[in-house]
Amino acid sequence: MVKVWQVISSIKLSLVLILIFIIAQAVATFLPSETQAFGYVYGSVWFECLMWFIGLNLISVMLRYRTYKKMPFFILHLSILVILIGAGITRHFGFKGTLHLRDNQTKSYIVLTNRANPDDKKVKELGFSVRLDRFVIRTYPGSMQPSSYDSYITIIDKKSHRTFKYHIYMNHILIYKGLRFYQASYDMDGKGSILAVSYDPGMYVTYFGYILFILSFIFAILYRKSQFFKDVKTLISPPKATVVFTLVALFFSSHSNGFSLKEYVVKSKRSASEFSKILVQHNGRVEPMDTLDLDIVHKLTAKSHLLGMNYNQIVAGMVSFPDEFEKLPLIYVENSNIRKELNIKGKYASYNDFLTKKNMPLFFKSVFRAMHTPDFKRTQIQRDWLKLNERVYIAYLVFNSQIMRIFPLPKAKLENFKWYSPVEIEHFFEKGAIKKKLARKYLTFYINLINSLKKYDTRGVAKARSDIYSLQREFSKPILPSLKKVEWEIRYNHMQIFSHLIGVYTLLGLLGLLIGFLEITRDRLFKKSAKVLWFLGIVAILIHTFNMGLRWYISGHAPWSDAYESIIFIAWASVFSTLIFFRNSAIGLGSGLLVGGMFMVVASIDNINPQITNIVPVLNSFWLIIHVAFSIISYGFLSVAAMLGLINLTLHVMKSSKPSLLNKIERFNTVIYVYLVIGLGLLSFGTIFGAVWANQSWGAYWSWDPKETWSLISILVYAFLIHRNIMYRADNRSVLFPLLAFLSYAFILMTYFGVNFYIAQGLHSYGRGSGSLSWFYVIVTGMVAWFVVVILSELAPLKK
Repeated sequence: MVKVWQVISSIKLSLVLILIFIIAQAVATFLPSETQAFGYVYGSVWFECLMWFIGLNLISVMLRYRTYKKMPFFILHLSILVILIGAGITRHFGFKGTLHLRDNQTKSYIVLTNRANPDDKKVKELGFSVRLDRFVIRTYPGSMQPSSYDSYITIIDKKSHRTFKYHIYMNHILIYKGLRFYQASYDMDGKGSILAVSYDPGMYVTYFGYILFILSFIFAILYRKSQFFKDVKTLISPPKATVVFTLVALFFSSHSNGFSLKEYVVKSKRSASEFSKILVQHNGRVEPMDTLDLDIVHKLTAKSHLLGMNYNQIVAGMVSFPDEFEKLPLIYVENSNIRKELNIKGKYASYNDFLTKKNMPLFFKSVFRAMHTPDFKRTQIQRDWLKLNERVYIAYLVFNSQIMRIFPLPKAKLENFKWYSPVEIEHFFEKGAIKKKLARKYLTFYINLINSLKKYDTRGVAKARSDIYSLQREFSKPILPSLKKVEWEIRYNHMQIFSHLIGVYTLLGLLGLLIGFLEITRDRLFKKSAKVLWFLGIVAILIHTFNMGLRWYISGHAPWSDAYESIIFIAWASVFSTLIFFRNSAIGLGSGLLVGGMFMVVASIDNINPQITNIVPVLNSFWLIIHVAFSIISYGFLSVAAMLGLINLTLHVMKSSKPSLLNKIERFNTVIYVYLVIGLGLLSFGTIFGAVWANQSWGAYWSWDPKETWSLISILVYAFLIHRNIMYRADNRSVLFPLLAFLSYAFILMTYFGVNFYIAQGLHSYGRGSGSLSWFYVIVTGMVAWFVVVILSELAPLKK
């Protein structure tokens, strides 16, 4: 009996159970369908037994090691049990179904579906009736992108003699008789609504567990007897040796006869600048042409400048001198095999290079085959054909002015303030859809604009812009941004601060690491230089913060709602965390600043769209700020911890020739531990806040969505690492801890990039197949390496 107790209450058993739990979840996310994931794993009896066994082991460990003597840690682990109990109550006594209503339809039941077997459906009576009085889809101006979808319903409860109306929309639910009604989806014809209805008796138990976890985690790291508190206190004291450097950085280090590109480059700057101030409607936003020009040129050329022209000059030239600009090499062709097939010399080709004499695309067959090949079977060259096809099509839209949706009609309010291009105005006139006088007015304004651009007449362009704005103001005033916001958006585009920060962070990081290793080899300190490095880092992050705030002001929502913004925020968090803990260490500053630079590089790659976009309805919540902020800041801390782990591995290699490095290795392990604890806490808080948000939006705080599943896996991985480090704390110079700190980051990469861009089947996806599979294989290799190292270290511990 004693042996059984020792096994059940063993921390080693805890680690084994966590490993099994991690593997089970990871495998489930790779299964072909959600049905299989729930049938074989999430909904199975063995998976539930595993979770209860983990709970039993946790209770046993708490009793055996008397954690109640350290109350914050006792409550922290107790909160996990409370969360498990709440989840168990929900699993066995709760339910979730759908209520599908057409306009003016009344129902008194919902349909329950078994996620492990979608064909297994049951009808459950509500005890009252729900009538859909009206369903409304609101879209962003001039687009089909939903900004909100709302159900106006009436509850008819004859038993309670109650009848009342209610307005349900995303993040705004109805709670009645213990049931929670959520806006889940709608019929494609816009005449029906799909409501999620849930009953969750375990919700408040789980929420209580969440509260306990957050409060106890905070108290645990502030607890004076905790290892974390002691380590932070040690780090605050001046280190015995610092690594620093000195740096001086630089920040912001139609046919016309006789057309001359050289003349155009020189003379068109001012007129193109005035052209950039025209307001245009694009993807549901009203923005200055400057923003659209930048997006167009970035997609066409993968640059913002080409042939001596800035992006505004390029687009202004394409619309005013189409015949001439069709001959210029403006379209980037990245694949060498495609260039060879199309007989293109160099990496850029003209629009005409892609057309036959009959104006048919030369690559029609290749693109057709690529489009009709399933995404997961597409080769790299097929993906590049599709990218090239998109670039050529964008060029076509610009040359024909179809992309310039600048004209609202008098009935704009009835059309959701949709704007039209000059080509569409001409088409409406030919069909008799608008009066001749009005069409002539629109087209005259546009012709005056084009003629002024051809003559490099800045005043003429300004006059045409003013005329066009008067129409926009007359027919679409409610959706126009303020002139001040337009000016700031243009400044934001011109400054390109995020692009410049790539070089700044990378340069600071590399020099910090270089000077750091020089100091190690020469046993020399540069204290003044460390302060200079830290000061430059402060300046850089203040500029970074300013630009994020400016993007927030321009877009109207928190700047971490899409892939580009979230990666930029991770870079900010990495640098921020570094500046807090490494004021006197250049090698520490260099590592964190380099991580920031690396993420800024990732944000700038071709697959990531930097364009400011409208926010989807579910993200229109204050939870966006809280949930995403905590999660992404945690990525920053864990990113720096991984880099520090890599650096510490390098120091381990050097220690044989320089034994004095052992103290530095021990200190770096301490720093890594602090970063991991903070990162784990923030990631856990972010996941909890995300669960609360999901419950408010979709009616379930945990759905085993791939993103939330991998977030949980990441939490378990880092909890495993931290607990293992506490177990083997006697040797704080071990190579195993920094190695696992480095390899553990593969799980964060999987949580963010792997789910968002490769698995791409959950609510958090940014698009399947958006990146090279080689990166995905690297991430998977890193995770496999983590498991191999962990298993080998437990079976046959590394020699100390």
